[in-house]
Amino acid sequence: MNTYSMKEADVSPRLLAGVRAVVPAGKVPELFRTYLDQVYAAGRGGAIQLDGQNVFVYHPRADGDLTVDFCVGVKATFSSIGAVVPVETPSGVAATTTHWGSYAGLRSAHDALQAWCRTNDRATAGPSWEVYGHWSDDPAKVRTDIYYLLR
Repeated sequence: MNTYSMKEADVSPRLLAGVRAVVPAGKVPELFRTYLDQVYAAGRGGAIQLDGQNVFVYHPRADGDLTVDFCVGVKATFSSIGAVVPVETPSGVAATTTHWGSYAGLRSAHDALQAWCRTNDRATAGPSWEVYGHWSDDPAKVRTDIYYLLR
């Protein structure tokens, strides 16, 4: 069971290579590979210098679906290649926490961060994002940083 430490942080935009898609809420785990594979294929082609860190940027929609930028960090600017386009993480003040463990437990981290925002009267501005640490076969070493842009 995770104990989450919440904080506010000033965040700067981070350049990413991504593919944008509209997906049903809750279906990201089933669909992400389709989009990330496109980003990694563009990286293997040599036109994009990827840093290998996956980042998903979520934009809520009025219909309940999500617009998601499925991204990988980059080392340098680049021009779009098909559906793979330059994307930046939001900038400003964000509420953030770190989840350690299986991705299946990420919902609890999001719930805890949203509860912290409500308790501290901090309104979210819409976008949120997850920054995935490098994979480990040991679930205790799997890190995901979660951010909610604040108003």
